[in-house]
Amino acid sequence: MKKLTFLSVSLFLAMLSACSSDDSDDLIDFSVTFSTATISTSETDTTKEITLNFSRAATEAGTITVSFTGENAVYGTDFSTVPAATSGSISLPVAVGDLSTTITFTKILDPIEGTTKSVTFSLDEFDNTDWMNGSVNSATVSFSPIAALNGIIDLENGGSNMPNQVYFDFSSGVQTAVKRDTWELGLFNGSENRVYLNASLLVSAAELEGITDLLSVTEATALTSPLELNTLDAMTFQPTTVTVNTVEELLQGLPVGYFQYGDIDEGVVFTDTWQGDLEGTAFAEISTTADENNVYIVGLGNEIPTEAAEPGSINTTGDHRGFMKVRILSDGSNYTIQYAALDETANFSEVTVPKNSSYLVSGFSLTEGQSVSVEPAADAWDINFSGVFSYYGYQGPLVAGLTYSDFAVHNTLGDVGLYQITTYERDSEGVVTEFDVPSYADFARGDVDESALVYDDRTAIGSGWRDAFGGVLKDDRYYVLKDAAGNYYKMMFTAYISNEGVRGNAQFTYERL
Repeated sequence: MKKLTFLSVSLFLAMLSACSSDDSDDLIDFSVTFSTATISTSETDTTKEITLNFSRAATEAGTITVSFTGENAVYGTDFSTVPAATSGSISLPVAVGDLSTTITFTKILDPIEGTTKSVTFSLDEFDNTDWMNGSVNSATVSFSPIAALNGIIDLENGGSNMPNQVYFDFSSGVQTAVKRDTWELGLFNGSENRVYLNASLLVSAAELEGITDLLSVTEATALTSPLELNTLDAMTFQPTTVTVNTVEELLQGLPVGYFQYGDIDEGVVFTDTWQGDLEGTAFAEISTTADENNVYIVGLGNEIPTEAAEPGSINTTGDHRGFMKVRILSDGSNYTIQYAALDETANFSEVTVPKNSSYLVSGFSLTEGQSVSVEPAADAWDINFSGVFSYYGYQGPLVAGLTYSDFAVHNTLGDVGLYQITTYERDSEGVVTEFDVPSYADFARGDVDESALVYDDRTAIGSGWRDAFGGVLKDDRYYVLKDAAGNYYKMMFTAYISNEGVRGNAQFTYERL
């Protein structure tokens, strides 16, 4: 849903919060649940955080006691914990206001080849009689990699500014948070030489047809041929056309927004397509013949605001970060990125980045002039909760640059398939039609429809899991995912905002089938 739609949501939730925030009689039960039932370690990744989430913020202090049992694992010899254990149990203090607590698990000795080692942690008791067990009462830590069974994940998008992208891997239960302003370009590491734009930062790019001399380009540079492009009239908000003759004129419509220039029918689009396929990049495929690679003007996207939004609303798009001129070359094994400020005519910077087959896409920061770590390894993530997502496309009958929030994309480049199951539909008069499909709780491995799995559109989840107008989580849908290793999972969003009404704090539950 576009960012202009959130004012009504903000007002609604603000009023709701004002009515109920001081009413302690309306507090939900305080329950404790492990965030995941299965945790894996590896030879190099020997320390893990075991997180216990609370259903709401604690209104009084107390202690949670967690017991544990080991399979071929002895405390102090094979593993240790923080807090330290006493007589087979761990005491975890809870302070007023806490939303979770953690146990730090450290593996000391790997299992002997051919054997297994694991430790199972279980909720034992609470010193507060009003506290209770949640849905996941135990967590097993394996000394070797195994596919996770289930979990409840609080996404680390960072609040109403949504500063972070979050990558999540179902088989390990690991989420990786990366600030979305640390990169602008993504270099594809496969056989094709392709360059992606950071859609979460609203990055855009326009090719200067027939121009290969980077330093010859300034705002005054004339295009080799005038462009007739579409936009929206600023007064009437109706479609209109503009003629673009120079780089300066092109800059007016390059930033992603309602008035962005483009012409979908003629293939003139300054963002990557929403589907995420290799053929849909704003950059043409990088040729191994240097003279075939033109200069591009890259819009660096928008700043991440630092001021938080009102409860229930968002504030994700700040001032535009400016433009650079960029030319990218390739020999098939390396990318060479040449770039400079638009007004620079004497010197440009050049960085060569080797392809790295361990990753699908390698990040590059034009503002810092270096490669940056963004995506986890190719087989170590399934969904990217990008928070913000942008592209040029259709909004009803109009065509414009669109920005969405609360957005999720799955790893189609990494052979991850996903589809949505809709359990009911409500028409405009409120009449509900229930569909003949299993509920989320009842859905099992035998219910998976292989033909429904989507591998060619990364936006199968998108932002459709919540209703920004109503400020609510949709309860009519859940999702089925198949990872590259052939594991099947079901997942369902269980929270849209935090307990305090703050956006950018979504939660979902998942289970291996």
